[in-house]
Amino acid sequence: MARSKTKSGLIAALDIGTSKVCCFIARREKDLPPKIIGIGHNMSKGLQSGAISNLDAAQEVVLAAVNAAEKMAGHTIESVIVNLSGGQPESETHTVELPLGSRPIGNLEIRKLNDQKEALLRQAGDELIHAVPLGFRVDGTNSMNDPRGMYGSTLGLDLHFVRTQTAPLRNLDTLLRRCHLAIRETVVTPLASGLSALTPDQRDLGATVIDMGAGTTSVAVFHGGQVIYTASVPVGGAHVTRDIAYGLNTSLNHAERMKTLHGSALTSPSDDQEILAVPVIGDEDENNFNHVPRSMLINIIKPRLEETFELIRDQLEEHGLSQIGGRSIVLTGGASQLNAISDLANQMFERPASIAHPHGVTGLAEATAGPAFSACAGLLLRAVEQQNDPLSEAMANIRQSGGRWGRLGAWFKENF
Repeated sequence: MARSKTKSGLIAALDIGTSKVCCFIARREKDLPPKIIGIGHNMSKGLQSGAISNLDAAQEVVLAAVNAAEKMAGHTIESVIVNLSGGQPESETHTVELPLGSRPIGNLEIRKLNDQKEALLRQAGDELIHAVPLGFRVDGTNSMNDPRGMYGSTLGLDLHFVRTQTAPLRNLDTLLRRCHLAIRETVVTPLASGLSALTPDQRDLGATVIDMGAGTTSVAVFHGGQVIYTASVPVGGAHVTRDIAYGLNTSLNHAERMKTLHGSALTSPSDDQEILAVPVIGDEDENNFNHVPRSMLINIIKPRLEETFELIRDQLEEHGLSQIGGRSIVLTGGASQLNAISDLANQMFERPASIAHPHGVTGLAEATAGPAFSACAGLLLRAVEQQNDPLSEAMANIRQSGGRWGRLGAWFKENF
């Protein structure tokens, strides 16, 4: 299907996940939050653990979601900002340095350092999808936004890189091309979710957002208004469902229903007394049920969630981010809606934990205002952010690089 050019002032976001595909089309007006005017979402096909496993099936559901959003919006779209849930993203911190002479730091030194940064980005190749400048350093001192006028031996710029595997990026590009859509930027899921789930104060003071999807659970640590770390583990809500199906000898559909209606991350004293009827898998007699206490269901769910949080906690501790990530854990994503899950996260991370819904956009329908849609809403916010980014055009010359430039981006705009 041929598509006309996306109408000026419209932005489109596409969240491709293991359990659902969602497309938001929004109108952006100056100094106002993006207003969603088109919504399309449906169950996923052809995806496994956040990665594309069947292009034909994935194309079918992406086109269905996009067409529904276009019909509601009354406009067609040509390009989207899209998330990447698979690909095993890895965070790295790099510093480019410039030796200084006897004169104070000025615009010339900043430009030379920026040239080094651009050369490093080009060397990084196709696997680099985000490059976030965190701040300048003079002689290794703490990060700062504007070093001009200062003296020192070396001037450095700290950069946060997010790399991913090449194949998932190429598969995603192939999928969107088959849907006649161009990719304006690829964003790792936890970064998108953090933009929607966290307040500006949380991003500035430090917070850890955990996006709990069906196939993967991903984490992003924000500090100083920037994302400073991202990671992903291949465990999600679908694994909990499979554990229930196996443990209770029932179908995946019934396991998902039981998880939603009766599941919890923590047990309570009354769980032994509450008896659940569990349909037996493969039994032709529809009236044949096993009867088990609710505590048995919860004791299947809890270990998998504990394992998931332990994997995330180990990642944070390994990279020395347990404290930098702030005093709060913010959970979002579809799998975060399980009863008492924030209480379990509180115990596991020994920090207050809460469930976050998407904010920062308007026009969300009630059915799409829950945690499962944080990533898609965050993609819209990311698109607005990049439109305001003076460096995004230059970064677009490097494959999918960019990152959240924040205050440093405004500084470069003002001074260069």
